[in-house]
Amino acid sequence: MVDAITGYVVGKMGDYLIKEASMLMTVRDDLEELKTELTCIHCYLRDVEAREREDEVSKEWTKMVLDIAYDVEDVLDTYFLKFKERSQRKGMMRLANKIGEKKDAYNIGDDIRSLKRKLLDITRKRQAYGIGRRFKEVTSWRVRQLRRARPVDHEELVVGFEDDVKLLLAKLLDDEGERYIISIFGMGGLGKTALARKLYNLGDVKRRFEYRAWTYVSQDYNTRDMLLRIIRSLGVASGEELERIKMFTEEELEAYLHDLLDGRRYLVVVDDIWKQDAWESLKRALPCNHGGSRVIITTRIKAVAEGVDGRVYVHKLRFLTFEESWKLFEQKAFMNFQWVVDEDLHRIGKVMVQKCDGLPLAIVLLAGLLSKKRPNEWHEVCASVWRFLKDNSIHISIVFDLSLNELHYELKLCFLYLSVFPEDYEIDVEKLIHLLVAEGFIQEDGEMMMEDVARRYIEELIDISLVEAVRRERGKVVFCRIHDLLRDVAIKKAKEINFVSLVYNDHHSSSTTCRREVVHHLMDNNYLCDRRVNKRMWSFLFFGEHKVMLGSYVKTTNLKLKLLRVLNLRGLLFDCEGYIPFMSLPDVICELIHLRYLGVADTGLRHIPSLISNLQFLQTLDASGNRFEGMTDLRKLTSPRHLMGRFIGELLIGDVVNFQTLRSISSYQCTRFCSAEEACIVQSKIRFIVDRRRSHA
Repeated sequence: MVDAITGYVVGKMGDYLIKEASMLMTVRDDLEELKTELTCIHCYLRDVEAREREDEVSKEWTKMVLDIAYDVEDVLDTYFLKFKERSQRKGMMRLANKIGEKKDAYNIGDDIRSLKRKLLDITRKRQAYGIGRRFKEVTSWRVRQLRRARPVDHEELVVGFEDDVKLLLAKLLDDEGERYIISIFGMGGLGKTALARKLYNLGDVKRRFEYRAWTYVSQDYNTRDMLLRIIRSLGVASGEELERIKMFTEEELEAYLHDLLDGRRYLVVVDDIWKQDAWESLKRALPCNHGGSRVIITTRIKAVAEGVDGRVYVHKLRFLTFEESWKLFEQKAFMNFQWVVDEDLHRIGKVMVQKCDGLPLAIVLLAGLLSKKRPNEWHEVCASVWRFLKDNSIHISIVFDLSLNELHYELKLCFLYLSVFPEDYEIDVEKLIHLLVAEGFIQEDGEMMMEDVARRYIEELIDISLVEAVRRERGKVVFCRIHDLLRDVAIKKAKEINFVSLVYNDHHSSSTTCRREVVHHLMDNNYLCDRRVNKRMWSFLFFGEHKVMLGSYVKTTNLKLKLLRVLNLRGLLFDCEGYIPFMSLPDVICELIHLRYLGVADTGLRHIPSLISNLQFLQTLDASGNRFEGMTDLRKLTSPRHLMGRFIGELLIGDVVNFQTLRSISSYQCTRFCSAEEACIVQSKIRFIVDRRRSHA
């Protein structure tokens, strides 16, 4: 996976050389040489990781490359930050600026030459130890084929489970008046969620149940979040009502949901339960009426499946037979296959499918991998499979590695980024796209905007079964998810290359080297105040409940995290010096001048300060769930692309060249622009998108 990082850094170096030519004039030659050397090493890395990953020498070598790649980016970003800070100074500071510029130019030149020496030394080590001699670069043809791929929007495949669907559908639709539970259980990857979703979306089921809702649980569950998800999924509460109930306690949410469902025939799917306690926390909110209501749960744990209720039907999923496995493989691998499928291809395919031992997830991953390959390349995959067989079976991690190694570095980065989201999380694709663009993983491709390129990458990951489309609207995927088994492997890969550090609950384990920190259900209000916090952090994302942050949380972020590009604090409330709660965004956030993405949704904000003009690179401001009644002046922002929020008062927008999204904003509220010409541009380019919460209602 190191090749994903080196590819990204090489691309970034190229962008700096083009876009910041004047700033880097004194070090241009050294930087060009460094870029060339890193590009050559990037080409070797695919072979090192794919073919010799068990070699300890190769592992150590790739780690050294990774460290230097990160150092290169740090040097460039730090110099760029200082350059921009000076450019904003005026008057008597100009002379000091000139002196500072010369000093910084000398320092960056020194740093780049030092990194170049280290890289050359690494190259010599590679040659001395024979690392990567068997290199075979992926052809540009293969990348073009992958990028031309388009997913087919078909219904959930449940090959081998046709009888299961009939049996469980009969249980859902029978005349039994009392509510009872259907438990689907089996090991990970057998297709429990796919089967439940197939039943959930059947026309007969939609007509039978007045209310339907879906929630996921996972190992690290939170009862309040589960209740909120069920209420949202029901689609009966208005946008304003949803905003109001967000502040409810767990007991109030429980009572609210109970009242919604009482006297109605409902179906609730509770996906991926690991503990009996999780069901106990939910069942009080699901009334035991006599209207024929049903609950479906999916779980890997037999004791949970059998113990949820006295009235429960337990359905154990089996492995697929070979005939069923081959049928599933054929449907996935040959659906859009561009070459002739001959007997030799069938023979090789059947050899590999046999080793999947009837596990659907392994089969669809293998099919996704082979569907993009020429027939002669199937032999290479088969040889790789045999090399890594365990217990004479293909484990999911084997197919996963083979699939991942085939991807271009941009797609690898996009997939690894999914590891930041909680287990079983339904990912808002639009938000994911904004994050990927802000992280710098996406580049424009010809006439395609970055957002369109990012959406294409997500669709390609879906097409090869690494990502699952949860819901589509008008052909476009709206929500997606990653299977928890694949997420586990993705997290492992991400940690190995210091791509992300995940922090759960109150365990403070902030990494001093990881570039992204993700906190799930933060318990420690002073988390970022810790003096050990990683000063090289590029992104900080929070997932969890509303919680008031105390002390100098935001101020510390400002002091220590100068290179921060992505900051997502959705649902948190600020309480720091110079900040009036429930009023304005703290000024210190506006000093994080590298920010590309600022997520402050549901934070109780009422005002955006004029200092936000400091954020010259800000692309996305997600302030949804907040109500801004006064004038909001964003005319001095130079890079805005997406703006979400309830702007009741006057909204002033300046540079609209790249503006694409205004959400929860009516067109009459965009009352002033810098010129009449820009007003015409905004009318032609901006898509006014109704807040998804209201559209669901």
